[in-house]
Order: sequence, then C-alpha cells, then structure tokens
Amino acid sequence: MSFIDLFGTMADSEVHTIKEVSLILDEEQHVLRYWEREFEFLHPKKNESGNRIYDQRDLAILKELKRLIRTERKTIQEARTAFQEAYPSGFVEMPNGNDQACESHDEIASLQQELRDIINKLRS
Repeated sequence: MSFIDLFGTMADSEVHTIKEVSLILDEEQHVLRYWEREFEFLHPKKNESGNRIYDQRDLAILKELKRLIRTERKTIQEARTAFQEAYPSGFVEMPNGNDQACESHDEIASLQQELRDIINKLRS
C-alpha cells in the first residue's frame, strides 16, 4: 500500500468544499470551522488556494459530531469525550460485517496517525 493510499488523497476521490458540506449537513459554514478548532481530530486538508476540502473521513466525523451535539444535545466537551471514547483512533468506523477488514482499518488508522505525527514533527 502506498503513502497516497494510506492518506486517501487519491483513493477517495470524492471531496467536498465547505459550502457543499454545509448543505449536506445543514450546518452553517462558521459552525464547521468552529468544530474544526474545537475537535483536534477533525482537520480537513486545504487545496492550493487554501480552501478546505473535506474527504469521506471528514464527512463521517462531522456527521457523528452533529449527532452528538444536535441530537444527543451534548456540550462541545461532552461531545469531544464521547467521540474519543467511541473512536480512540480518531476515525469513524464504517460497519461492513467483516472483522478482518475492521482490523485492517484499525491498523491503517494507526499508521495514518503515526505518519501525521512524523509529518508534524518534520514541519516544526
């Protein structure tokens, strides 16, 4: 598996602008930007112009955050804690009924986080 496949930049070709995500989730753009500041595991990439681009992983996280905040009416801190307890890797698991695939997904999620940590260290 290549570095690009791990980060999903080419494998997950469907990306959305903040405007599109705002429409999909029925949330204001400023709310999405606020959630990005409040939840360290949510970090959409930016294109060459500096605009946010949301992939399927980001969209899954946002949907779960919306459920926690809007449906379960949790505070930001409660939602942060609930999310981290439910998804310690920072990735929303997509159920597929295949335990081996879930284990592979966990391994990939762990590798992705390690690579992000390395990249952050190299940048600083």
